[in-house]
Amino acid sequence: MLQERIAVTHNQVGLGPFGDAGVAASQSDVQLALLPLGNTGIVMPKAGYVVGTGWTLSAAATAGSLTIGVSVDGTEEAATTQVVSTASAGYDSWKSNGAAPRFAAGQQVGVQITTDGDWDATAADLAVFVYVVFERWEF
Repeated sequence: MLQERIAVTHNQVGLGPFGDAGVAASQSDVQLALLPLGNTGIVMPKAGYVVGTGWTLSAAATAGSLTIGVSVDGTEEAATTQVVSTASAGYDSWKSNGAAPRFAAGQQVGVQITTDGDWDATAADLAVFVYVVFERWEF
């Protein structure tokens, strides 16, 4: 019998969208919910690392700032923090050379946001996708 084993060593997956309807001013480290259900994280089936995020706002702010960061088990990973001011879309990525935040199998990956008191896009809706790579995934 001929048997073949296929190993994909770096399988990339997009998670989300994580979202917030009407991004309020003056909030700190708020976990975003998975749309449309409201869960705040996705349990990882394998170890790996975060390689990027992409986000959109339905309307841009004219004042204040919003920070977006990936969380692992509810703790924001400082290396992933992005500051948003007047843009309505953006992205960021991290190399897998040790700079990318790691997670273990069983940990939850999510998104946290913080706004300052001057954030004025309070009617804007936010959607964030998180991109991860799983290590040593075999099919």
